[in-house]
Amino acid sequence: MRIEDYIRQQPAVLAALPAIVGPRLRRVDALRQRPERLILVGTGSSMNALVAAGPALEAATGATLSFKEPEAFLRAPPRTEGPRALVLVLSQTGFSVTPIEVVRRSRALGLPTVAVVADAASPLAQTGVETVLIPIGEEAVGPKTKGYTASVLTLLAIAAHFGGSAPETAGLESAMQAALETSEEASRRLVATIGVPGYVLVAGQFGHAGTALEGALKIAEITGIPTSGYDIEEALHGHVYGTDRDSLLVVIARDEAEARVADNLGAALTELGPRCAIVNLSGHATRFDMDIRWPASKAGWADATWALFPLQWLALHLSAAKGIAEAGMIYPDLGKRLNVRIRTA
Repeated sequence: MRIEDYIRQQPAVLAALPAIVGPRLRRVDALRQRPERLILVGTGSSMNALVAAGPALEAATGATLSFKEPEAFLRAPPRTEGPRALVLVLSQTGFSVTPIEVVRRSRALGLPTVAVVADAASPLAQTGVETVLIPIGEEAVGPKTKGYTASVLTLLAIAAHFGGSAPETAGLESAMQAALETSEEASRRLVATIGVPGYVLVAGQFGHAGTALEGALKIAEITGIPTSGYDIEEALHGHVYGTDRDSLLVVIARDEAEARVADNLGAALTELGPRCAIVNLSGHATRFDMDIRWPASKAGWADATWALFPLQWLALHLSAAKGIAEAGMIYPDLGKRLNVRIRTA
């Protein structure tokens, strides 16, 4: 299957996911008590998903959060004494080397540990650690799309398990289908208007800093265009100075306050040459909005999943505009060559 096929599967996968995952969580011993320390471990898309779901996990548990790349965990493991800890390791494929080592080290230290993974037969799941399976089916192409959004939603289900906002799934599939279709058209129009930029900067705030990181990663993986993803405040304090007339700035805005900041940033920057597009999840319109029909839901529930739709499509349409015959990893075997995966992406 092609990347676009997996993208189009997302509404059905995501709408069904809470009802599948919720009951499973009640059978995971390490999730029976709320942690006081929550140590979130992942890299690449997995780390981005943890950042996206971090605010919901923090609000639901009241725990102190720390985000660790696997290598950082292995070099400086968390202390075992003190407030109750939970180590949550996310690896969508379960084939990345260092998350497997983290699970082994964490269990050896006696820390409650849970792996969130999509493949029950993967080396990570086979370590014997308690697992939460992400129900997405197959996703054989390297750049993760439904794997990422389903990872975010699984983490939000864990937050709900600990007492956070309950999932709202009534009418969700059709609403996300509309968001997916309008996102594709909006991304297609954007590429037709601006062409292929030489640099793309994506910015978002709070959980959508994770969305920005993942959107930038998808564009880089699929197109080879230089990209970066930042928290909006971080971007405002210097990184937008790295743009020029050949650059595209994409800002994700969740509420009116963020939309106003994004609109002001777009107005200031476009006068100097860069182009701007706003993924606007709020009801406050701006001059740079991508025309997308978003699902109506309780504020902040699952928009960390569907906010990525236009960025996934943007990566594909930019790939086509560059003349790439079939979208995929721009360097398919690089992960294997760098010894970060057990198998080729």
